[in-house]
Amino acid sequence: MKKSIYLSVFLSAMLLVSCSKNDSEDSRIRLKVATVNAPGVSGKSVASTAKNNEGIVFTDFRISIRDVVFKNDDDPNSSLDTDEIQFRGPYQIDLLADGDAVTQTIGDAIVPDGRYKELRFKFHKDEDLPATDVLYDRSIYIEGTIDDVPFVFWHDTSENLDVGRSTGVEVTGGVVNFTVEFDISQFLSSLKTIDLHQAVDGNQDGLIEIFPNDQDGNQEIAKDLKDNIKETADLINK
Repeated sequence: MKKSIYLSVFLSAMLLVSCSKNDSEDSRIRLKVATVNAPGVSGKSVASTAKNNEGIVFTDFRISIRDVVFKNDDDPNSSLDTDEIQFRGPYQIDLLADGDAVTQTIGDAIVPDGRYKELRFKFHKDEDLPATDVLYDRSIYIEGTIDDVPFVFWHDTSENLDVGRSTGVEVTGGVVNFTVEFDISQFLSSLKTIDLHQAVDGNQDGLIEIFPNDQDGNQEIAKDLKDNIKETADLINK
């Protein structure tokens, strides 16, 4: 009887070791999201070095995303239009802390060996958050100041965002980092040149509001800023 028990314990231990070993040898992509190029000015982060945007400061930047997919160029069946979603989400990601750039780790996904050049995720407005959350029913959110006057920008876009590396990254065993970076210094100039000094406080409540249905009259700026933010995203391997 004792021999049977010992044998059972031994086999269970060997199975655990084997599983642990196999797990450690799996090819994994560790996904991170980050901001870059946020030079400090009086402890805060400037949005742009362009002269027409002097006095523009971003202090808070958040996004909500879901459905992250990686494309394996070595697999003819791999596509960004796939049901094989590696990260389902939704994820609420805070990318500025007191004006300083932040990197957030989403997690690890086991993937087939191969060369990966692209990933896609979807901006997602999450209605399951508390109504008091700044990302409730929104997918992009920014706070800051324009010549010391507070402003808030948000958008509820549900668009896909594709980012990639032309050379790709080889993933063969172990963990490889993929980081989606948003370049804050290009938020006001990547696609269209935006002069945030043109944003107005139309209802004169002391807060400049910039969003698709704002009451201040800044809807066009909201669209351009959303498009610029998407354009700044890049995929790096670090």
